[in-house]
Amino acid sequence: MRAQFIRRSAAVVAGLALAAGGLGIAGALQANAATTHQTVASTPAAAKSITIKSDKTTAKAWTKVSFTGKTTGIAKNTVVQVQRLENGKWVKFPATTKVTSRATYSVWVQSGRVGVNKFRVVAANTASAPVSVTITK
Repeated sequence: MRAQFIRRSAAVVAGLALAAGGLGIAGALQANAATTHQTVASTPAAAKSITIKSDKTTAKAWTKVSFTGKTTGIAKNTVVQVQRLENGKWVKFPATTKVTSRATYSVWVQSGRVGVNKFRVVAANTASAPVSVTITK
């Protein structure tokens, strides 16, 4: 009888151990599931940039001067605003265009201000380097 009691007790202990072990594994799986982090691979956004090139370095007053350039990271149809440096500040010049599907733009200006005129273009809060055009009488 004593031997039978020991066997039954051993079976109960073994069963409890297996059950506890199973719960431990299930608990560990749940813990892993709770702490698993999903990482989504994303491509970094291209740095925004815009260039400017003038077709003339010198022009007579009120002659058309064309500016062309390329953009990077700036969406199609974004407005490109020409600016001129006046008294140390960049001021909007009355000439705008839009970025094309090929990430380029083209715009022209006319200026009657004789002397060196510095122009730049701005799109999507990104400014180009300035370009100088000397306007003569």
